[in-house]
Amino acid sequence: MTKLFKTAVLCNNRMAFPALQSLQAAGRLCALGVPENNVEIKEFCSMLSKQAGIPLFIMNQKIFSDQITEMINISGADTVFTMTFPWKISAEILDLYPGKFYNFHYGLLPEMRGGDPVFETIRSRAVQSGITVHVIDRYIDRGAVILKKTIPVTTDMTHGALCTHLSWLGASLLNELLNLLQSHFKGTEQNEGQARYYPKPGASDVCISWEKQDAGTIEALARACNPWNKGAYTQWNGWNIRVVEAAPVQNINYHTGFPGAIISLDKENGLVVKCNHNSYLRLDIVYTEEAFMSGHKLSAFGLKKGGQFLNL
Repeated sequence: MTKLFKTAVLCNNRMAFPALQSLQAAGRLCALGVPENNVEIKEFCSMLSKQAGIPLFIMNQKIFSDQITEMINISGADTVFTMTFPWKISAEILDLYPGKFYNFHYGLLPEMRGGDPVFETIRSRAVQSGITVHVIDRYIDRGAVILKKTIPVTTDMTHGALCTHLSWLGASLLNELLNLLQSHFKGTEQNEGQARYYPKPGASDVCISWEKQDAGTIEALARACNPWNKGAYTQWNGWNIRVVEAAPVQNINYHTGFPGAIISLDKENGLVVKCNHNSYLRLDIVYTEEAFMSGHKLSAFGLKKGGQFLNL
């Protein structure tokens, strides 16, 4: 009888949940590891470890390598998957357990390397995303690809929605992935000529420049920031406003004013702002410290037609 291939998982994000549940249901999940400071993920994994009768390791970065060794020795894991795990597996551990560590990268490799490929996928208006499962080696996101699965990205998809679709994809690819690993498939080397690396988004990445960005670009940025950043930043009169949901609008006859100018502000037409290249964006939902609200309701705070948003 063929031995059931057992997997330990190091995870740090809800995107791992469907895959964890699928592995547990199939009797293949043998251990879990979670960073000690991630309360939400610890709670979920604690419940799952009790249901499955498997050990849960609360990982401390200072003793991370020792804990991995303990996890493998106790659980007898045939393989270890990392799913959005924040810490690098040391070269010493990789040498000690060759061919055992594989990463779920929630984006397409090699063209979407980096800490948040979901953000960059939506911001750049890419038409597809996916999961790339690759060998973990000494370099971030550069190991041989074991399996790559793609899904379409629609023009209304937010960061949160794409994360959910990718989480389902992570569960659906498991059988094929485990069969490849059990057959000792070594993977396909990545094409470095196609490689692009994007760091995790910083403050400048989530700010709107009305004079440099057109309406379509700003709309995509708002979706890429929804919900994790509560939208893309702009400012008026020193007041921080985040654009959560927006839509480009056509047939605007009012062409005066600089980018960032408020073209209309009423319930009938909404809050419409001029952008680069004489394009126009209606801000449907915005977030401030006071509330989430329809864009036109900013008039209650003194915003007026002819006003000007700051270029950040």
